Amino acid sequence: MKMRILVMCLLATLLAGCGMPAAKQEEVDAERWGTFEAELENLRQLMKIAGMSAAVVKDGQVVWARGFGFADVEKGIPAAPETPYHLASVTKPFAALVIMQLVQEGKLSLDDPVSRYGVSLPEGDKVTVRHLMSHTSAGTPGARYEYDGNRYGLLSQVIQASTGCSLQEWLFERILQPLGMDNTAPSPEGCAGLPFAPACERVYQAIARPYLLDENLDFIPGIYQNSFSAAAGLISTVIDLAKLDAALDANTLVTAATKEQMFTPTVSNSGQDLPYGLGWFTQIYRGTRLIWHYGHWPPSVSSLFFKIPEQGLTLIVLANTDGLSRPFPLGDGNVMNSLVALAFYKDLVLAPRYGRPFPAVDWSADNSTVFGLINQVQDEAVRDLLTKELYSRRMVARSLAQVQEQARQLAEKLAQARELAKTIDPEKLDAYVGEYKIEQVEMTLSVSRVQDGLTIQQAGAPPAELLPLSETRFFLVVGADVYDVKFTFDETNRVTGLVVTVYGQTFTARKM
Repeated sequence: MKMRILVMCLLATLLAGCGMPAAKQEEVDAERWGTFEAELENLRQLMKIAGMSAAVVKDGQVVWARGFGFADVEKGIPAAPETPYHLASVTKPFAALVIMQLVQEGKLSLDDPVSRYGVSLPEGDKVTVRHLMSHTSAGTPGARYEYDGNRYGLLSQVIQASTGCSLQEWLFERILQPLGMDNTAPSPEGCAGLPFAPACERVYQAIARPYLLDENLDFIPGIYQNSFSAAAGLISTVIDLAKLDAALDANTLVTAATKEQMFTPTVSNSGQDLPYGLGWFTQIYRGTRLIWHYGHWPPSVSSLFFKIPEQGLTLIVLANTDGLSRPFPLGDGNVMNSLVALAFYKDLVLAPRYGRPFPAVDWSADNSTVFGLINQVQDEAVRDLLTKELYSRRMVARSLAQVQEQARQLAEKLAQARELAKTIDPEKLDAYVGEYKIEQVEMTLSVSRVQDGLTIQQAGAPPAELLPLSETRFFLVVGADVYDVKFTFDETNRVTGLVVTVYGQTFTARKM
């Protein structure tokens, strides 16, 4: 407890200066940290997050870190600052750092066409490395911002083609090992055959268990995607990410000028400032610069890396459901839609300036009542923040209602499909058994018989139940998503292949 008070005193000095006698400052700071911790726990419960870890960094030092909820609900294992989580798109700043290091060394240029590195896009030679890094490659390159993780992931190919080494190798050599980020690694699939594969497996074995929500908004086992690219796939802890944050602030990974390039908004062809720099979101809120990135990989991953450079302050939060990101339109470029970001700004940035307790708000009241209370607040900055919080809390409520309805519909669909499965001719099901090859992505799928039904399996992945919509159309559930599968036939009614539809994209497989 004494150590915690000392840490609180240190942060009080850093954040609020020395304008208050030490004893009173200690009391105020302890109260502020207590408020912040309680608010994060309340938000975790509100957003239906099973486990969450968070850290605050001040001027390169971790001044506060803790876990909330459970890394493993069934076993009662609590989340901790050392708990590894999937980062999802918080992988993108790592890839951007590698690219910018290579740019500093003259190994590639931001204005190189990506076609030079074997990347084929409909826009052809007009797409540059800069366009991929800034999410401005679609349509007329440079004309507009459109967040696109798939295109950003192509930077892995740029790195490989320009250097002969994979992104994974550069990450270990240039970032993870030099910074002592021992609990950070790509997912095992991204490490296959590489010298550091055992480290990847060790980190993955310690990862928080994934969860999603059922129709009662209870936690049920979720899934992690295991692919790795410049867009997503790293696993880390808030403590390790704090090391990255300190290195960024100290300019040990790239020069100050290069970092400023990354943190500066991209300018469109028409001269408009866009919400993304090079690997980072960048915005101004009430005159303060905010540098950040979020991660969202449904159904079980969400994360936030939020920097306020002028104050030397950073918040890092990782979770094992997607509730940290799902409710909010963060891809539009406004981190102040995030309830966790709002709590951080309110308690650790605005509160020290405000100098008195924030108004107590009953967020469960109707909108008119809450607005009435907020409008009575004299301080415009506090009023603005509370208004944003109201809207974000309403976003959470709407999002959870949608999740609940989708889960209910899925449960109903599953029940109907299992009843239908009992009526399908077993010989028909037997005819579907076999290997199917998707040439587009060089993937083989195996269809097998189990009891009254079928399973489908990708090499190296667990089998998934293949449920019928009819005798020829099936579906499988991946997390909270539904993939459609339709079998194809020749003129003699022999099974020739299948068609898989994922997020509206169709893949055709030939039966081998």
